[in-house]
Amino acid sequence: MPRLIPADPWLQSRMRLWSKMVDDGLFEGVTEISFSAMFRERMKNMPEEIRQARFRNVGDPRRTDRFKSTYEHGVRSPFVVHAVAAYERAFKMLEEALDGGGPWILGAEPSLADINLMPLVARLDYLGLLDLWTADWPRVRNWWTLATAWPFFKSGLSDLIAEHEFAEMRTHGPKIRDGIAAHLATLRRDSANAPGQSAA
Repeated sequence: MPRLIPADPWLQSRMRLWSKMVDDGLFEGVTEISFSAMFRERMKNMPEEIRQARFRNVGDPRRTDRFKSTYEHGVRSPFVVHAVAAYERAFKMLEEALDGGGPWILGAEPSLADINLMPLVARLDYLGLLDLWTADWPRVRNWWTLATAWPFFKSGLSDLIAEHEFAEMRTHGPKIRDGIAAHLATLRRDSANAPGQSAA
């Protein structure tokens, strides 16, 4: 296993910024996208009393509100919109971080910055949604090709997922693809039209 925490203090601070981004936005984002794609379908097939018990068992009122919104509105939930925006910010940051450097986030070797991001990008890939972003971010696309070929990615993530789980993601991800693409297009259009943004 390579050294995953760089010795350089400046690189360590950059690594912590990536960890914070995952904690502050992407973790909830991947949850909402996954819920709208797969778990919503499971809950719709549950008896009402079991479904309500699931909501009560969430515990945190804010998380309960998010799950109820995504259950009721699916990909049209504002929390899914927030998730798309979180991924857009992350991929923009990743593209910029890899510009003139790489091939990993902090340079020549993978670090915890890469590892923290990999499972959240993998879920988009397994749902068949990742190319909605990587089509416009070539360095992100190259980073992901490298990540999926890394032996520790396979042994620590992809090899641990059962085939029926892959099948479920491949089945349900395409059902929300158009909705995710629409959110992303709106987000990019609004960003391009924001004050201070120059026309392409």
